[in-house]
Formats: sequence, structure tokens, C-alpha cells
Amino acid sequence: MNVELAIAGLGWFALAAGHATIGLRWVLPNLTKESLPSTPFGPPSLTRNMLRFTWQVVSVLLVAFGILLMTLAWAPDADPKTLLLRWFAAFLLAATALACWPARHRPLSLLRFPVPLVFLVIGVMCWTAST
Repeated sequence: MNVELAIAGLGWFALAAGHATIGLRWVLPNLTKESLPSTPFGPPSLTRNMLRFTWQVVSVLLVAFGILLMTLAWAPDADPKTLLLRWFAAFLLAATALACWPARHRPLSLLRFPVPLVFLVIGVMCWTAST
């Protein structure tokens, strides 16, 4: 085991916990439809969902970096190309789920902002390239 990478991975987890906590406690609850503008993509509610997604995907990315470094710490013989491509695929799958969650009641709203579809395609391509 590589202790330095394990400590770095734990640092990423700490950053993720701090970022998520600050967002869930102080930032995201104060985002109201009334305080936000509409965009070319849709009404203020979509703007709010986009801002929430952006905040949350950063937290997921911080966790993903921690997982990547912990994996490298615990499995030094892992093939780096396979590991990295599958890491991207897993991260993009999580980001896709995060982006789709607000649209669960109105799936057609995904047509306005097709980011989840692009994430899914990139993730599938990364996974396919890793085999």
C-alpha cells in the first residue's frame, strides 16, 4: 500500500464532505425560483436545478478523485489505463444519475438540457475502451 496516496485520497474525501456540507446547509437551501432568472434553457426552476447539479457534481467529483487515489494506493499493480477509463465511466454514470434526478417527475425536461445523455455516451465509450 502507498501511504502517501492513501492520505491524499483521504484529503479528497475531506474536501468532498466539506463541500457537500456547506452546499446542503447554507448554499442550496437559499436558492429559490423567485430569486433566479430564467435562461434560454427554461424557467427559473431549471436554473435552480442547474445550479444544484453544478454544486453536487463537484462534490461527486471530489469523492471520485478520492476513490481513484485510494484505488491506486491499495492496488499498485492495477493497469492505469483500465483503471482511469473505468473511473471516468463510473463518475459519469454517477453524474448522469445526479442530472436525471430532478427530471424524474418530468422526463421530457431532459430534452431541454441533454447533458445526461452526453455524460452517458462518454461513460459508455470510456467503459468500452477499457475492455
